[in-house]
Amino acid sequence: MIETNETIDEFLARHAGDVEEAVRKAAAQEIMPRRSRLAAHEIDQKTAPHDLVTDADRKAELYLTEVLARLLPGSVVVGEEAVHANPASYEAIRGDAPVWIVDPVDGTRQFVHGDPGFCTLVALA
Repeated sequence: MIETNETIDEFLARHAGDVEEAVRKAAAQEIMPRRSRLAAHEIDQKTAPHDLVTDADRKAELYLTEVLARLLPGSVVVGEEAVHANPASYEAIRGDAPVWIVDPVDGTRQFVHGDPGFCTLVALA
């Protein structure tokens, strides 16, 4: 929870380890076990053949949404996959609550092909 008069930077200074742990657990539990092991039914196309989403993306985002919202009560999470499923959820960025911005697997196309050029992105605004 952000303490009274505490900035986001101060909150993150106190909780950087908690955020890192959440990302590491999402990667260990939901992302890395699926790397180079995805079945065709676990990969979907979003807007174009190169714009992919996988079960790893969805499950890691669900995990991070739960953990990050619990870490900072009153915050909202805007995840790439949630926005794709419901574009109106992007409007949370305009609100007054702190917003976690999550891309669970940035570089999904590379992830699907077993290339190392992917990561998990988390920001707090």
